[in-house]
Order: sequence, then structure tokens, then C-alpha cells
Amino acid sequence: MFNKVHIFFLKNKNYTNLLFSHIVVFLLCLSKNPVFSQTQIEIHTAKKIYVADTQMSTIESFAIQGGSIIFTGSINDARNKYKNAKSIYHRGILYPGFIDAHCHFLAYCRGTKELNVFGISNPAKIAKMAKKFARKTKRIWIIGRGWDQNLWKSNEFPSKDILDKTVPLRPICLSRVDGHAVWVNSKAIEILKLNLDTTIIGGEIVKDKSGKPTGIFIDNAADWITSQIPKLDEETMNDAVKKGLNQIYSNGLTTIDEAGLEYSDIEYINKLQTSGKMNLRVYAMMRYNLENIEKLLMSPNNPYYENNMLNVRSMKFYIDGALGSRGALLKNDYCDRLGHHGLQLLNMNEFELWCTQLRQRNYQVCVHAIGDSANSLVIKSFKKLIPSDQNLRWRIEHAQIVSPKDMKVFSERSIIPSIQPTHATSDAPWAQSRLCIDTAQSKENKNIYNPMTGAYAYKNLIKYSKILALGTDFPVENISTMATFFAATQRKDIGGQLKTPFIPSQALSRKETLLGMTLWAAYANFEESLKGSLQVGKFADFIEIDTDLLEAEPNVLQKAKILKTYINGQLVWEK
Repeated sequence: MFNKVHIFFLKNKNYTNLLFSHIVVFLLCLSKNPVFSQTQIEIHTAKKIYVADTQMSTIESFAIQGGSIIFTGSINDARNKYKNAKSIYHRGILYPGFIDAHCHFLAYCRGTKELNVFGISNPAKIAKMAKKFARKTKRIWIIGRGWDQNLWKSNEFPSKDILDKTVPLRPICLSRVDGHAVWVNSKAIEILKLNLDTTIIGGEIVKDKSGKPTGIFIDNAADWITSQIPKLDEETMNDAVKKGLNQIYSNGLTTIDEAGLEYSDIEYINKLQTSGKMNLRVYAMMRYNLENIEKLLMSPNNPYYENNMLNVRSMKFYIDGALGSRGALLKNDYCDRLGHHGLQLLNMNEFELWCTQLRQRNYQVCVHAIGDSANSLVIKSFKKLIPSDQNLRWRIEHAQIVSPKDMKVFSERSIIPSIQPTHATSDAPWAQSRLCIDTAQSKENKNIYNPMTGAYAYKNLIKYSKILALGTDFPVENISTMATFFAATQRKDIGGQLKTPFIPSQALSRKETLLGMTLWAAYANFEESLKGSLQVGKFADFIEIDTDLLEAEPNVLQKAKILKTYINGQLVWEK
């Protein structure tokens, strides 16, 4: 009953907010889910409460019942209207719960049970860590993530020989920080019985000068490896999720956008939610492959899932790889690898075929595109496939390097850039070593195109798109929402490693950043009538922070802390 009425009101927005809010409150109170068992009215007040509407309004208080906001306004009006309500005063500033518009939660959770090599400064140390980890893990495979050759003095991909010396008898598979490359040892190649002369479209098996594989597999070749490795058992995964949820809540996240899941992952999340083990809202993008698209298109449910906790109405495609592993598809050569433009992971005719099928079922298309050539291909297809009068809200995930010419199409179609501000600050030390002016153009004295003009250009993107959805891309980047806010507005990393702002002209305003983490992110999920701002009729998902994010000095902003996180009006985390 809840789902049908919920969907009805999403599609019929001429009804008043008052009528909508009363029906939502009534239905939420009827729900059997323990999350919605709250019937007592509570009034929440603080020295400042940001509504996070487009006017960036502030209010003195709001009242909640049954997990929904039923009143906003002055504290005196609230107390007069609800004389028997419980009043709660918060010493910090209140905001809507943050929405991470692009992350990989299940991968993050799995990582808590695997070898963590994030930030390690040389491959030899990683090999020693793998040896130590092998002694305590019961899994046959040594699985880990986080290596980044850009942090090493050599700045080169590592070799399987380094791992062979320390752990020769156990298979090892270590994913790069971005997840777009893996580093394996000889035992892994032996067990998987790989034909290393295989040609993989959209992937690369890196080989040395003599033609021997180095143990590095990139993009579709990396997927070829990881698809054959046994997964964690459910009991271990449940424990990992429990730990992961604590990190989610401590960062003020009340909704996450899971960017690319298998069908089995979505069923697993649904199982966790319905059993009460996971009270986190999830907007899930199903990962594109033939098996998943068949399940999506053949399902009698449209959307596949759409309830107050799990929303599945989108599919994520991958057009290219990542800049750090030189898989991002560029228009020019990589400056540090001449003759190489990156990798195109999907044929555009195939992409457009399935986009048409998804559009007919009103499914959202989300596309991973990092390089300027990849973004150009996607934007060209979107311009062809999205009718100018339809608000499809198709998304480009990352939109990391977009030429100024291609950016203009955002204003012509309903395309949303979904970006992760910490990518700019993480990539700052080496991005310009990858992106440079084409030397052939320079010699011919043509109208020279510099890819840096569209790199991490968030301010330029918003000029045309009008909105941005902001996320972290954790575990690729830090899960910290405060790191996201700081990077977006200051163009520096919250840890202080980047001494000067990276392309400061592309910094977002604080208002734009807060909206990108709340209301605009909800809009990108077709959920702006349910969440993203503290307004009557919306879910009571909110957070308390010790800092005024819109007015604090940068040095204070850098130290901002989440104090409390509420979902459906219930406290799920407190510092």
C-alpha cells in the first residue's frame, strides 16, 4: 500500500504539500518496519537550522512524527501547536542528511576484511604487508586494494616479481586505488589458467619489453581477473557491513548512491534492509552487463525496486577507465605515454541500443566517463537520445575532463554531472603530467586545444547544467563528507597536503556545495519530493554538525565534525 501511494504522489505533483505530508505520515505510522514505529511528536531546535532549499532558508525548529517532518517554523509556534511534544535542543547546526551521489559501499565493506594498502609509498612495502596478511587470513586468496604508483618514486606500475618474492605459494590480487587495475602474482595467473595472449576489448594486459606479462591488468582485463575470484561468505560480509554502516553514519550520510551493482548485490541489500540489519537508504545503479540488463528489462516491476529504503531504476555503463591508470579515454595523447589515448570500454552502438531500451521503460542512464574523449562520446549520444522536452535526468558519473565545447550541451538536455570534488585535490600533484597540448597541433600552429581547460572544471559545469550531484567515490577516495565539502569550496585537501588551491577558479560556492550534497543529489535520484531538504512531508533525515558550513572561516571549516545522524527521526549515530 505504501509503495503504490508513494509512487502515485511522485507522479501527481499538483496536490498540495499539506495533503501529501498527512498521507505520508499516516502510511509511515502504519508500516511494520521498526524504523517507522515512532508515533510521538518530537520538536527539534538549534541555534540555526539550514533547510537546504534553493533560497538557503533557515528555520528555528521542525517537528517530526512517524519518521516524517510535519512542521517547520518558529519554536514558539511549534510548542503551541504540539503542546505534548518532546523538545530536543541541539548545540550544533542542523542540516538535511547528506546524500553521497556516487560511492561503492559494498566494496568499501569488503575492504575492511581485506589488505589495505592505501597511501603506501613503495611496492616493496606492499609485498611485505601481503606476506604478513597471508599469515592471518583464512582465505586462499590474498585480496587487497589501494596501491597507487603515482605515490612512488618510480611512478611506474609494479611487477608480479615483487609479490612472487614474498608470497610465492598463495594467489594475490591487489586492486589499484581507483579499482580500474589489478596487480597479481604468478600464482594467481597459474591458478586462473589465464591465456595471456588473449585480446580484451576495452582492457590491457600490461607486458614488458620482451612481451612477458608484468602482472598488471587494466579495466576490462582487470574485471576478467576479479570475476573469477571467490567472494566473501555472507556471515563475514554481514560483519563487514555492520562496521561500514558505522562509518557511513559518522559521516552524516543518510542516503548513498551505489554506483554499479550486480543483481545479487541488490538482492543482498534488500535482504539486509528488510531484516532490519541496514537502516540506510540506497539509490542503486545496476551495473551494465547482459545478464543484469536482461533481469532489468524482463522484470515485471518498473522500477525494479522503489520503496522508502531501496530505489532501483537506473543502470550504470562504463565508457572508459581512470586517469591514474591511464585508462581514461583522451582526445590527445597521454603526455607521459605518447601514442596512448586510453581505453574505450564499450562500443557506442551497443551503448545507444540499450539506452533506447532503458528510456522506453523510464530507466535512468548513468555513465562513467572521465576522459574528454569519453565525455564527448557520451554527450553526443545523449544529445541524440534525450528529447529536448523530456526531463530524463541522465547522469555522467565523474565528468572529470570535459571540453568547453561539449559542456554547452548540458544546457540543451537534461544531463546531470555527478562529480566527486576530492578527485581534483587527489589528482592535483600529477594530473598535468597526463594532460597536455597535442604536440602535433603545436607544430602545425593549429587552433590548439588544451585539455586542462575542461579538467575538474566544476564551476564551468554548473554554469551549463545548473545543478551538480556531489559524492565521494569511496573507497577510491576518502569517505569523509567534510573532505568533500572542503575540496569543493577550497580546492585543497582537508589533510593539508596540497599547499596551494588546485585551479581555484573552479571552486564551488558553499551554497552550491551544500545543495549538491543534499537537494540536488536527491533530484539526481528523482527523490527531491522525499528528501534532500528539511521541509514538511519529507523524511526526517537530518544531521548535526559543530560548524556553520556556510559561514565558518576556512581553518574552522577544515576541522568541522559531525555530531549526530538521524534517519526517519531516529538517532543512528552520536559522537
